[in-house]
Amino acid sequence: MTASPPAISEGKSAPRVLSIDLLRGADVLLMLFVNEVAGVSGAPAFLLHKPSDVDGMTITDLVFPAFLFIVGIVIPFALGGRLRRGETRGRVWRHVLIRALALVVMGVLMVNAEHGVSGVLSAPVWNVLATLAILLVWGTPESGWGKVRKPWLRGAGLALLLFVALAYRNPELTGWLQLRPYWWGILGLIGWAYLGVATVYLLAGDRPAILAGAIALSYCVALADAAGSMLWLQALRPIVRPFIGTHGALVLAGALLGVLLKRQLQDRESAWRFAARMLGYAAALGAAGVLLRSLNGLNPAFIISKNHATVPWGLVSSALTCGAWVAVFVLVDILGYRRWPRSFAIAGENPLLAYLMAPFLLSLFELSASLVGGTNVYEALGQTTAIGLVRSAVFAWLVVRLSGWMRTRGVSVQL
Repeated sequence: MTASPPAISEGKSAPRVLSIDLLRGADVLLMLFVNEVAGVSGAPAFLLHKPSDVDGMTITDLVFPAFLFIVGIVIPFALGGRLRRGETRGRVWRHVLIRALALVVMGVLMVNAEHGVSGVLSAPVWNVLATLAILLVWGTPESGWGKVRKPWLRGAGLALLLFVALAYRNPELTGWLQLRPYWWGILGLIGWAYLGVATVYLLAGDRPAILAGAIALSYCVALADAAGSMLWLQALRPIVRPFIGTHGALVLAGALLGVLLKRQLQDRESAWRFAARMLGYAAALGAAGVLLRSLNGLNPAFIISKNHATVPWGLVSSALTCGAWVAVFVLVDILGYRRWPRSFAIAGENPLLAYLMAPFLLSLFELSASLVGGTNVYEALGQTTAIGLVRSAVFAWLVVRLSGWMRTRGVSVQL
């Protein structure tokens, strides 16, 4: 029996492999859910992050690396599609750079919001305005909205972005500009890793051997950093580490799978055989992670820890994500299963918009409660474990559906 070719949705830009969108959608929904579970009283331990000094990981510690891996899978399709349409590598790289820096800016804004906002604007008002600025700058449709053209909308967004940057006040800081890159935030880490891997891909092209070597090099950099051997790069460490360390290796591992998937589609290799080969790839990544973890008695760098972005954590996370993708690939692209919840597809097509809408909605809840002088009902629902878990699931679903509705209205912030 010959398996049918993978289900692909042809768009105006790069083709979308449905199994990738569905896995990304499941990851985004899980991310939105566990982020809210963190505020639920008595939440189960397996839905919370492991402490920094504990060797191990929960499903919550898998959400971020899984997304990085999926970002990598998409890179050969997205950038390869631009190259096939005749864009020069320099022009494609400029596109990558602008997108990466946009993610870094968004990440820094969200991190500063978490460190507290005081002054002229309250925290929820500042968060709402910052999100609106991001949507105006990076989320407006090419045709604009109504009679207002895109350049005017983007100009208004830049002005609003400048205003929220200058209006931000932290009670522990002084100066006219108090935004600080305490760390890059989730979006910033994605941005730096995306920039590094996209650059490697544009230089190497669809060459699996070079990508595999880059994965090994990135993990070597991560191990050297953990061993304290990169003191000469201390000033650049905040950039170098996500650029080519464990986070970069996670994206590279996904990019390698993406290149192999492209070849499978072009050569029309047996889908079953390809799935078996990718399971072998996942097994190899997992075995490497487990072997390195066995050395944790020699050095703390060999524990599995998301907060420290250790090499075993990166390898095991890559293995688990690769295995999960193979399972979805078999169900969707080989067996033709299509009865997935619609929210999975919506989240997979709008991951960044969904990520931005979550704190936006929470700020609206908080603002509404403060305006009427009442209790924040959403927070109150988190005081009971069972109700809090249901609340978190409903919130995740609501955010995804809202982002899907916004996309139908022309709002789309793409990774």
